[in-house]
Amino acid sequence: MKFAYYPGCSAKSTCAELNVALRKVAVALDLQLTELESATCTGSREIRAIDPVDFLTLNVRILALAEREGLPLMTVCNTCTLNLIDANATFEEDEYLAAQVNARLADEGLEYRGTTRVTHFLWMLFEDIGAERLRKLVVNPLNGLSVAAFYGCHITRPPGKYGFIDSRNNQSLEQLSELLGCKPVDYTGRTECCGFHTAAHDERISIKLTGQHIASAKSSGASAMVTPCPLCHTVLDGFQKEIEKDAGKKLDMPVLHLPQLVGLALGMSHEELRLDKHIVSTDVLRSSRSSGAFRE
Repeated sequence: MKFAYYPGCSAKSTCAELNVALRKVAVALDLQLTELESATCTGSREIRAIDPVDFLTLNVRILALAEREGLPLMTVCNTCTLNLIDANATFEEDEYLAAQVNARLADEGLEYRGTTRVTHFLWMLFEDIGAERLRKLVVNPLNGLSVAAFYGCHITRPPGKYGFIDSRNNQSLEQLSELLGCKPVDYTGRTECCGFHTAAHDERISIKLTGQHIASAKSSGASAMVTPCPLCHTVLDGFQKEIEKDAGKKLDMPVLHLPQLVGLALGMSHEELRLDKHIVSTDVLRSSRSSGAFRE
């Protein structure tokens, strides 16, 4: 199974462990990934607010690179996913803007025809790998691990971009967790914002928001959280010490990237998945039974 792979910025920098884990899991899933080496940042959402044409050009260029390879495009970042899907829709709906963008792309010999399918690693697991095949690949079921899923905003909202998803009652991460042997934990905040995009303006907002989510997950019985977004992970894991200071209590909540959770169930070690690179210790997740069953 072949995909053009777009890791985005975070998975190659602040969350480099995500890219490492994804590539390890890709081998186990027999995925052939063609990384788009010359692809740039999608511009987050900030560039879109300042210059919609530049935003569209950045994203359509990435889509055109995947189209040139003749492959669907897989991401590991919620915001990148939204930006690319948003750009695809705008390109299809606005012929004038599409012509402007293609005129710019022509300078480097690119032209986009609008054929690239965009998917996220989470969706790919269900839509391309399939639950039955994935279940058969699980050699280390994560029995006993209570996991709280944190979706973040941009993989479920705005609803107009993801018409097939109920943004307030998405169950895909919970279904995947069960398939891997985990016990999903329901809590308030699972589909709410982490505040990442407010941090540049006022970090306190992000700290308050995320603190509420982590505390809710912990009080609901979670021993770990999992997120499909490196930006959410940056706040949930990277800001957790500041969150604890603000809340006045210890949280000690390990937060996994989605490929890391999958990798553990496929029998990979903490070292292979770079779980030792997190801010909050993930030692509670170590398995010690030779049978492969998870033990806290």
